[in-house]
Amino acid sequence: TGSAWGDWALYTDSPLRAFEGELGVQAPVGFWDPVGFTKDGDTGAFTRRRITEIKHGRISMLACMGYITPEFYKFPGCLSPASGLEFAEIPNGLAAISKVPGIGWLQIVAYCLYCEATGGFGYNSDGQASAPGDCGWKPPLLATS
Repeated sequence: TGSAWGDWALYTDSPLRAFEGELGVQAPVGFWDPVGFTKDGDTGAFTRRRITEIKHGRISMLACMGYITPEFYKFPGCLSPASGLEFAEIPNGLAAISKVPGIGWLQIVAYCLYCEATGGFGYNSDGQASAPGDCGWKPPLLATS
C-alpha cells in the first residue's frame, strides 16, 4: 500500500468519512484530527466545534484590531467623566489594562457574556440551523453579489 497505516480507500466504514467533504479538508492530509475529537463521527458535535472555531477566530481578529487601532486613532472625549480620564490619556498595548476604571472592565465583561449567551445581535438566532459562520448578511463593501 505504500503507507504505514494501509490504504485509506479501504476504510469505507470509518466514522471519519463523515467529514471528508468539509471545508478545509485538503490533499495530501485529508481530514486531520490529531487529538481524536471526531473519532465517534458525531456530526452535531463537529458542527458545534466548527461554529465555536469560527466565532473564536472572529473574536481574535477583533482583538488584534483593538490592539492595533489605538496606535493610529483614539476616540475624542472622556473615558471616565467622573475621574476626568480621557481616551487620549490611555496608553497603548497592555499598559492600558491598569488605566481603565473597574466599571469599564465590568461593562466589557458584561458585553462579552451577553454575546456568548445570546450569540450577539442575531448571530445565532436560528440555533445555527444555517451554515456555520453564516450570519444571514454580508459585510458592506466586501460583499459580492
